[in-house]
Amino acid sequence: MTRCAISIVLRVHYLVAMPIRPLLPLLAALAACGKPAGRSEAACGLAALAGPTALLTQFSVPRQTLGAPPRRLPERLVARVLAGPALPAIVGRTDSMLVIGVEGNVPPNVKPGYGVLVLDTTERARGVMLYEGTSVEGAPQIGTVTIGAATVPLIGIQLDPARIEDPHCPFFPDSVLP
Repeated sequence: MTRCAISIVLRVHYLVAMPIRPLLPLLAALAACGKPAGRSEAACGLAALAGPTALLTQFSVPRQTLGAPPRRLPERLVARVLAGPALPAIVGRTDSMLVIGVEGNVPPNVKPGYGVLVLDTTERARGVMLYEGTSVEGAPQIGTVTIGAATVPLIGIQLDPARIEDPHCPFFPDSVLP
């Protein structure tokens, strides 16, 4: 592991408590340390924490929070546990809500609290990010996510994925889907 990667890994624990603005210099440093041909595991590990943190800050941007479930969704999506595995999920509907069923299990130390359906600016569903804790205040519930024995609220957001995701380290890899 390079000296730069070790330095980044040692600072990862600060990400959970830091506001996003102070993260920008760290992310810039990470970009400078990266290999030109691709991303290191440390870079994708950092992106796996910084991106979902940035996603939650986007709920404060006007007209991005979904007030109702989208009309069109694929039958299957990728669900990502914050800083954890990506799992396949099945999409269903009740009268006015979405029902997302995640196939597989979260790590034993993770207790899902809510999910965020992520749409891009063309209204294409990117996937569902699963978080621990309580849902974003003021965000309307558009459905539920079931994973194992837990059923948690689902909220949604529509945004430009480039704001939150490194294209070399996707949150919702299609390779997870059958």
